[in-house]
Amino acid sequence: MPTFRLNDPLVQNVLAGIIIGLGPGIYLAITALGAGGGPANATQIVNLANSVLYAVWFVVGWFSGSFITVFGPRATFLIGSLGYPIYVGSLWYFTNTGHQWFPIAAGAFLGLCANLLWTAGAYISFSYSTEGNRGSFISVQWGFLSLFASLGSIVAFGLNFNASILRVPTAVYIVFILVMVSALFVALFFIVEPSKVRRQDGTPLAHYPHHGIWQELKNQRRLLQDSRLLVMFIPMIASEVAVIVLSSLNSLYFNIRTRSVNSLMFNIFQVIGAVFIGFMLDNRRISSRRARGFVSVAVVATISIAGWIGLTVWLYHNPMDLLDPPLFDWTDSPFGGFFVLNLIFGMNMVIYQITVQWIISSFTNDPDTLARLAGLVKGVLAGGVAAAFGTEAAGLPQKHVVAYTFTVQAVGLVLMAAVTWKCVTPTNYLKEENVIPPKGMQNVEKQVEGAERDSGLPTTNCP
Repeated sequence: MPTFRLNDPLVQNVLAGIIIGLGPGIYLAITALGAGGGPANATQIVNLANSVLYAVWFVVGWFSGSFITVFGPRATFLIGSLGYPIYVGSLWYFTNTGHQWFPIAAGAFLGLCANLLWTAGAYISFSYSTEGNRGSFISVQWGFLSLFASLGSIVAFGLNFNASILRVPTAVYIVFILVMVSALFVALFFIVEPSKVRRQDGTPLAHYPHHGIWQELKNQRRLLQDSRLLVMFIPMIASEVAVIVLSSLNSLYFNIRTRSVNSLMFNIFQVIGAVFIGFMLDNRRISSRRARGFVSVAVVATISIAGWIGLTVWLYHNPMDLLDPPLFDWTDSPFGGFFVLNLIFGMNMVIYQITVQWIISSFTNDPDTLARLAGLVKGVLAGGVAAAFGTEAAGLPQKHVVAYTFTVQAVGLVLMAAVTWKCVTPTNYLKEENVIPPKGMQNVEKQVEGAERDSGLPTTNCP
């Protein structure tokens, strides 16, 4: 039976997942409540603060991968964890004072921190995994994110069950801030340097040559010359737009206790979605890596398109005046349909972007390249979220916002299928100088290419 080692790749991935759960997970719990946990009329300022957050995140994403290769994941996690408690504190301040400057400034700071934290997490899930378990490594982190978001939602739900006011009590903000601060201690004492990580067979992950900052920036620029990444820009942009739409509808249509139960179930179904898509992407019954990816894209498309069509129909039957939101309770008839859609989009939130990340991380096993890809993926994703928050902050009719997000996700699905079919290769082992394959993988290329030939798939022909 394998012994517990702090420098085991899976242990480090779990610890990264815990950090993500303690920070972004709790952030997601309060975001899913809608309006940052404030009253319904706070929705617009919270969406504006989040637009600033994700705009900064988008810019930082072009450089955060290079930050990791120079300073390592521990320092990146430490800096990245700082922004979350400050941001939640700013929402608490705004709810009590109505002053807008703090949540906007905190949103900008969190944009810097969040990208660093998420890039560090993606770097670990991409580069510490093998080709055969990468889907599971990515899903583990999302599982912890959703688990902690669910726990946060349970706390909020319990405190809001009999609430007569239309905002989250102060106790919720205080508990969330204290939980978020604990992520700093996990990063400081338990994250080890990549060069010290060892697989179960004793092999290191890779050689880690030192690069100066200028060389890193040049390497980052080369990513834009990769046609595969250019095609994947729209899927990256579309990855997380659904949560923005659902959180805004939650705050505009429902009272605080109903928002709490919607938030809880949204997060629980993220856990289910993470487990499900991780199994699909690493399913050994489908011998070809490319076939696993293509089947997973098809499943994501089925669930996502069903959700968007259902949401369009629900909005048609439940029009709303922004100046006089209905604030339905779970005892009202419109709740049932929205509840089902909320579950579907909880799954959409994770299965869409996990599949996007799996496709992009399949391009290489080189840790430095994966670090840059991690930063780019998270940065471009943030650009898409910033655009979605911008449409909400502008006060556009919800049917127009849904039309935009539906379109961008649908186009993204087509491009994901194309890149998976044309560009996902049987393996990258033994093709990259700095990567050390696991033991027993010397003949892996011949084995997987034989399996792909047996599956009847055509050979890859990626430009």
